[in-house]
Amino acid sequence: DGAGAANSARRSAAEPGQGAFRPQGAGAEWAAEPRQGGASGPQGAAAEAAPGRQRRRQRGGGGRLPEGRREHVGPPAPPRQARRPGLWPVAAVAAAAALGARAAPQILGLWALLGDGCSRPLAAPALQVWGPAGTGKSSVVLGYLEHMGIRHVRLNCACFFALGELQARLAEELRRCAVSSLTEASAQEDVPKELHQRMPPGRQLKSLDRFEAAIRLPLEQLSRSAENAAAAPRTSPTAPAAHVAQDRVVVVFDNCQLLPRLGAGAMELLASLPKDLRRGRQLVPLFIGRVLLSTLGLTPEREPPQVAFMPYTPEEAEAVLFRALQDRMLQKDAGSEAVLLPSAADVRTVCSSGLIKFAAPYVGINIHELMWIGEEVLSTPQAFGASMATLQQRVEELVQERLGLPDLSGLLIEGRGGAAEPTMRRLGSAAISAKATMESTTRDQKRLLLAAYMGSHIDKEHDAQLFLPGGGPRTRRRGQKTKRGKAADDVPVFLRPPKPVPMPRLLAIYHRLGQQPQMWGPPLLEDIGLLRDAGLLRSAGDRPAVVDRDLKVICRAEVPLVRACARDLGVDLPEYL
Repeated sequence: DGAGAANSARRSAAEPGQGAFRPQGAGAEWAAEPRQGGASGPQGAAAEAAPGRQRRRQRGGGGRLPEGRREHVGPPAPPRQARRPGLWPVAAVAAAAALGARAAPQILGLWALLGDGCSRPLAAPALQVWGPAGTGKSSVVLGYLEHMGIRHVRLNCACFFALGELQARLAEELRRCAVSSLTEASAQEDVPKELHQRMPPGRQLKSLDRFEAAIRLPLEQLSRSAENAAAAPRTSPTAPAAHVAQDRVVVVFDNCQLLPRLGAGAMELLASLPKDLRRGRQLVPLFIGRVLLSTLGLTPEREPPQVAFMPYTPEEAEAVLFRALQDRMLQKDAGSEAVLLPSAADVRTVCSSGLIKFAAPYVGINIHELMWIGEEVLSTPQAFGASMATLQQRVEELVQERLGLPDLSGLLIEGRGGAAEPTMRRLGSAAISAKATMESTTRDQKRLLLAAYMGSHIDKEHDAQLFLPGGGPRTRRRGQKTKRGKAADDVPVFLRPPKPVPMPRLLAIYHRLGQQPQMWGPPLLEDIGLLRDAGLLRSAGDRPAVVDRDLKVICRAEVPLVRACARDLGVDLPEYL
């Protein structure tokens, strides 16, 4: 029992990150947790340090030991508080204070895997950081590396379209790190001249051998710089030791969810760089993305450790946006005196009612997107104290611009060179698009589009009643059901998915709406092709049409456009639908 207690004490001292137990000789490396969780302090320590007999009585053991075992009468072993952390490393606490207390769990995970750049070395050969967009992954990771002084390079995978281009950029970044590590003494030494030569722009390193040859000199120089720094004498006895693993470089692959477009084996190659290269130990790949690497094709046994970022709740996002926008407005106030700044109540209204209510349903709880929209709203003086309708209209315009959608109100003009109608600017995008489409289509194209929509939403058993002479409007007795059943009849016809329409049926409906015989000809085929190119008609299925089968099309027009066509042609659409 005494040996077991001693082993337990050594395990507790060897795993300080698991709990609040302060290891011997490391009192200056641990501090209070930024956000307390669970029982801590003297009462919690006293409860955990209760003798074994008292704990057994609390569990209902009655204080009796199993037969053949003796009670340990020595001092109690130091408690292990793995489920109640009370102390955090000072470096992690400082990083959490600098980067935000909400990211404290993620910062502790980065500290455990990447170290602190001084007393704790890098513990993982690779790492992945994942979470939804706009949760602060890149900001926290890059801020942590800068705060700790860990040497790193960042590559944005969205800027590369070939694996050879990415590897060439990585070799150039490593060369710059090696040049920056040169001190005044080492700069006078015999440094290879290739180390001072920049890689030509546009060059690609497609093969792994060429990539390894390009990074050999930079990695060797980083190793020599680390050896010189370790051998240098300290300026004072209390000065910190030289950085551990100074020769290692953390390679940050940002937006790694785009790596599969570089090739099928790009993910596997980059994740296995520390094992495949001779000096691969000096490289620590760090992947930042929105999904796990296993979902991108990486095998589970090669998946590195992960640090997950949770999405913001609407309440957390509102608080973060309010503080960030208020700080941004204060910076503008300090820079210029003529700027009209909003009050705290205006900023609160924009965050709660404008961003969370009107913008978040379209862009999500993405802090970057919401911050841009909030700054644009607050830069408009008309938005201060305006009505909720004006705020909603301004936010929706900015959301449409942020998503890359054009402003369709400019299509509605009064003659050539005129201005858009004020009433048309208040319409929705669907109504504006329908009106603009109506101005550029002919009557034959409108009739053809209306026939396709009717054929896609009307059952063929009603064609004789609706389109033949003497059929009249469609009527149905109370309680009568169609072949689709009651569930389909309860859904409005405008909400039902369109069905494929055979081409002979489409042309028959088209001739009936036109009330003219012999309308078939090359112009009609040209109109069908134009509607197909515009995306209003689509062929049913991806396979080419068979000779002995009729071609089927699907109408993809929206309800506002169909109603406008029917109104222009003088067709009572509710009579048919």
